[in-house]
Amino acid sequence: MVYYAHNPNIGDKTMTDINIPSYSLISYYRDKKNNPRGVLVAIPSESDGGFNIGFAQCRKTDKFSKKMGLNIALGRAKVESLESWNNAPHNLRKMLPKFIKRCESYYKIKAH
Repeated sequence: MVYYAHNPNIGDKTMTDINIPSYSLISYYRDKKNNPRGVLVAIPSESDGGFNIGFAQCRKTDKFSKKMGLNIALGRAKVESLESWNNAPHNLRKMLPKFIKRCESYYKIKAH
C-alpha cells in the first residue's frame, strides 16, 4: 500500500480542479494485475480535531479514474463516518485497519 500526503505547499498539476483539503492522506488500491481499482482518503475533521475516511472503487469492467475516484472518496469522507463502512467493498474494508493506523500516525491522534 502506498500513501500520498497532500501538502498545500506542493501542487499536484494533474488534480488542479479537485479541491483536496490540506493535509489529506490518499492511498490507491490496485488489483492482482497492478491496475488501479480504488482509493482511500483521510481528511482532517472540522468538528472534533480527528479525521474522516472516504472510499471509492470502480467495477472490474470500468477503467479507474483518479479524478473521479478522489471526488467520490472526498465526498464520502466529508459526510460519512467509520460506521458507514459496512457497505464498502470487501477489498477496501480489508485495507481499513492498516490505513487507520497510518492515519493515526500521520494526524497524531487515535481514531474514534
